Amino acid sequence: MAVWSLKPTWKKSLIERSYWRNDKGDLVMHEIGWRWGEFTVVTDDDTQPNITAGDNLWDCGYDVEMVEMNDGCWEDYDYDNCSPETQEWVEEFLEENSVYDLEEHGWTQVDNECIIDCDPEFEMLEPTGDTPDTPVEQEKGWPFTG
Repeated sequence: MAVWSLKPTWKKSLIERSYWRNDKGDLVMHEIGWRWGEFTVVTDDDTQPNITAGDNLWDCGYDVEMVEMNDGCWEDYDYDNCSPETQEWVEEFLEENSVYDLEEHGWTQVDNECIIDCDPEFEMLEPTGDTPDTPVEQEKGWPFTG
């Protein structure tokens, strides 16, 4: 297995979304945009992962782990799947509380995703080690001569 570093090539291109549902079926989407970040991706061989702009890193067919995301640059909520009463309650609640505090009021996080919204940059961190054993001639540098 090979391990790769994945980073966005353009700032403000990582979008983290979490989806919260209550027992009435109302759904709230919480979105945070991140300026930069890094992830590790594991592949079966030394072939670069096939991850492109628009992919959900948590559901892209590879083992992906977040290393870091930094410099959050926006935060937004979507209430399209909520009743007007629930939307009003959630908006007021979030003025004083975190979205994670919704759990104390019967809400459950039902899904999350992390979208890379630009072409990613890859760097191999650990090759598979499946390369043939060929001796590598090392150059002898100073103080050695030849």
